[in-house]
Amino acid sequence: MTAHPFDLTCVRLLDGAFKAAMERDAAYLLQLDPDRLLHTFYLNAGLPTTAQPYGGWEDPKVELRGHFAGHYVTACALMYASTGDDRFKARVDHMVAGFAAVQAALPSQGYNPGYLSAFPESYFDRVEGRFPVWAPYYTLHKIMAGLLDAHLHCSNPQALPVLERCADWVKFRVDNLTYEQMQITLLMEFGGMNEVFANLYGVTKNPEHLRLSFAFNDDVVLDPLKQGSDQMDRLHANTQIPKLIGLARQYELTGDPVLRDAAKFFWERVAHYRSYVIGGHSDDELFSRCTASPIT
Repeated sequence: MTAHPFDLTCVRLLDGAFKAAMERDAAYLLQLDPDRLLHTFYLNAGLPTTAQPYGGWEDPKVELRGHFAGHYVTACALMYASTGDDRFKARVDHMVAGFAAVQAALPSQGYNPGYLSAFPESYFDRVEGRFPVWAPYYTLHKIMAGLLDAHLHCSNPQALPVLERCADWVKFRVDNLTYEQMQITLLMEFGGMNEVFANLYGVTKNPEHLRLSFAFNDDVVLDPLKQGSDQMDRLHANTQIPKLIGLARQYELTGDPVLRDAAKFFWERVAHYRSYVIGGHSDDELFSRCTASPIT
């Protein structure tokens, strides 16, 4: 790599619009109650909780429950790195300790070791069997990414071990599937699972983590891009973008030019052939149709 981003601890915003926006974000994060975010995790693990759960997508009856908790860990970790405010590190430490307790307790509820979610493991059976369910791998990605950010930005001593045990559980699931079965699994939105495993490999250098990253490459979408073929009209944009971020990260770690070229081709076709003047590239979350010539 010839260029690297600045570490967030090396940059501090001065007074102005950007700092004011960051301070509003910080105030919002501090308004949230970590125990309320952990409530459904504790219920799933049979642990006591008296917290009032949040509603919306975190409602105990919503299948996507738990994903915001992962986002929250990431947000607090990044805010701590950006400000040095120990209140955010305390939030991260509290959440990670909760995740660790849940992961340790779930086997007693009949779950396989390493599992960590706010919903039953059977949701993943439904993904593999092509039965309706709302995106459990998408949610798991947010949790795993939050744990990695807690390790990288807050030096939390529990985060990486919990994450590695979670990775072992994913390995257990993936290794029980054929290639064709795994590709069928990837028909359900799975967030950036290939990216988080690539990033984990960047930390651990465990070749199994890199192998699992490639296992989450959706070849139905990625193979045409590797061949320079644009077949993305009306695909769900939110689902596709993380796949290519993961592919770009795989290139950084392996140096494979095929991965680089596919990620570059994707960016060009979205930025130059699908993006509106306002910066958007989709309608109702679906990629707009490709224009005949580059948008100028």
